[in-house]
Amino acid sequence: MYTVGRLAKRHGLSRSTLLYYDRIGLLCPSGHLKGEYRQYSEADDARLAKICEYRRAGIALKEIGRMLDGQAETSVAEALEGRLVQLNEEMAALRDQQALVAGLLGRTDLLAEYAAMDKATWVSLLSAAGFSEADMRRWHVQFERSAPDKHEEFLKRLNIPDSEISAIRGMAAAPHEILNINKASGKFMEMFFKIYEGLDREGPGSFAMTKRAFDMCEGLPEKASILELGCGTGGATISLAKLTSGTVIATDVYQPFLDRLTERAEEAGVADRVTARKQDMGELDYEPESFDLIWCEGAAYIMGVDKALAYWKQFLKPGGCIALSDAVWLSADIRDNASDEMKAFWAEGYPAMRLAEDNKAAAEALGYTQLGRFTIDTVCWDEFYDDVARRLDEVEPLYGDDPDGRAIIDISRKEYDLYHGNPGVYGYEFHVFKK
Repeated sequence: MYTVGRLAKRHGLSRSTLLYYDRIGLLCPSGHLKGEYRQYSEADDARLAKICEYRRAGIALKEIGRMLDGQAETSVAEALEGRLVQLNEEMAALRDQQALVAGLLGRTDLLAEYAAMDKATWVSLLSAAGFSEADMRRWHVQFERSAPDKHEEFLKRLNIPDSEISAIRGMAAAPHEILNINKASGKFMEMFFKIYEGLDREGPGSFAMTKRAFDMCEGLPEKASILELGCGTGGATISLAKLTSGTVIATDVYQPFLDRLTERAEEAGVADRVTARKQDMGELDYEPESFDLIWCEGAAYIMGVDKALAYWKQFLKPGGCIALSDAVWLSADIRDNASDEMKAFWAEGYPAMRLAEDNKAAAEALGYTQLGRFTIDTVCWDEFYDDVARRLDEVEPLYGDDPDGRAIIDISRKEYDLYHGNPGVYGYEFHVFKK
């Protein structure tokens, strides 16, 4: 007989994966010891081996369950053929990229006309080749998803400033589709900020979650120097100021958010230790090794988690900590078995969304050590989405007839509905790393 931990280790899986298999009825333990400890038999072990084999072939868990229980309407060969169709669809996206490049190479007249390449001529070239703005945006999304480093290199070859490259890549990998519509439009972003101004917090979180992550930051001095990036109206800022006797520089790109943060700091009695600055997280002007702690709740996606970790590291003192939260799939199996509507929404909205383990691996590759991580409580999501729904009801009469306002309201409602209709699929993972 095997315990859940022993069986998971035997097959190179996590304990939570087996618990998930139990919950969906794919692999239920043959018995339980006193105290409800799961016990797995040799037959369970053999079944799990089959599950792993089929998963490596890319077959969905629901189909595996039907196959193993003799309820499958398709044969194993047909199931594999279905997976082949999925792979062909993924390859089709790469062929779109190939077709664009090959098509341009075939238009020697256009290439000659636009020999000196920069951003403006690249856009003109694509337009002349028949590409719409939507086609261009989709091209960037696919490029970022398939080869982010090459995408960045390509943009640099167009002599685009680093700040604008961050914006383009953020557009291609943002966790809300609304940012993909027209990130460069000042009118659109002004409307977006207006609609979200009335929220208590700009993303899921709470004092308890901030404190839990802060307590993982080992070795901080009593009066720590803290830099918060993407602070919004100060949902985490005030908590950080209360948790330490140090100072907090809180940054954001939207001045009304910073104005509200300043008011909240005064109301909380911590204004003397909180400084609000309008600043892009990708264009920091501080001296190297200036901060004991860098904090970012739910905003690192704007640069991309990997790039943010690499860029921000220079501003940390030796032994300093960085804490960030990021939207993640709660497990590979949950991601793979999410509804098609959910997958489509996040494939467009946040194609770079991945597993918490992937964020950890990326940080370690950059020389960080992970001090801890946890998934924030679902009640934070419930409270956030309820607040969003309340705010959308308020702004509907004001901005519902505006094209940009309508787009923001509709996509926000869609995300709200998907979350409540598909619980336990994604969440925010809080990571704490040490330099």
